[in-house]
Amino acid sequence: MITQAAKVFEMVARYGSIRKAADRVNASPSAVNRQILNLEREFGVPLFERHARGMRLTQAGQTVLEQIRDWQRNDQHLRSTVERLAGSSGVQIRVGIMECFAAEFLPDVFAAFRDQYPGATLNASVGGTADIARLLMAGSIDLAILFNLPPDHGLKVVHEVQVPLGAAMSPDHALASNGELHLEDLCDHPLALADNSLTIGPVVSALLERLRIPVKRAVTTNSLSALKSFAKRGDGVSILTSADVYQEVRERQLKFVQIERARMFELLSVAVRDDKAISRGSQLMVTLVCEAIDQVCGGQTLRQH
Repeated sequence: MITQAAKVFEMVARYGSIRKAADRVNASPSAVNRQILNLEREFGVPLFERHARGMRLTQAGQTVLEQIRDWQRNDQHLRSTVERLAGSSGVQIRVGIMECFAAEFLPDVFAAFRDQYPGATLNASVGGTADIARLLMAGSIDLAILFNLPPDHGLKVVHEVQVPLGAAMSPDHALASNGELHLEDLCDHPLALADNSLTIGPVVSALLERLRIPVKRAVTTNSLSALKSFAKRGDGVSILTSADVYQEVRERQLKFVQIERARMFELLSVAVRDDKAISRGSQLMVTLVCEAIDQVCGGQTLRQH
């Protein structure tokens, strides 16, 4: 019930930048600027001071921002109230999630959620970190589970876990019986590696650069499924996280061995747009997701909601 113009205004105020706001709402900077100009025309006063370093709210703009944020909080309160009036059948949960959590993790968590909201429905958007963050900023989803969230994301992180890297391979692979692995152990084996369009890609590249020994790059891809299929066939080893292969390890299709002394990890975050303005159902889903992540990932928890 909040207009797009109000959402855009709040985003520009949050980031102090038309370009960053445009990235978050998936619009062009010129379209965002037009909406701000239209609002200023409607109110008859400047709402921002424009500087070389960005946009700064005027006193009038600050007043408008406070009202918009009140509307957003009231909107969330309204949705929560309607949920309670509608009963369990009226609850819809909208989640943005990485591919590795879509097949088993999310259905398991949602099954636990439906124990309390039997008629609830789930809308799951699967994508990369940048796409999911944009959806959350735009209010199109209620919570997001994503890797390596950039520091200027403008979201509220309610849970954060360091997930260590490891070697994923067929249970019959020659390295599968090792209790621990070092990077050097992988050099003689074909590797399937993520490219830099996946968040793990740059992390793995930095890890391998430390070796200063040539490695056998058999496969490079942006498909997590392809990396896991390569490893399952016994054709070689893929460097992933325990979260990436959670389902396959549970079903004994893959063996995951942590790389010792690698000191490299992915940062897994559970984020919401505003933790003070989410519905009761979303709060429960956040709690269940955080508990499940701690069980699945086996990493170091850095932040808890």
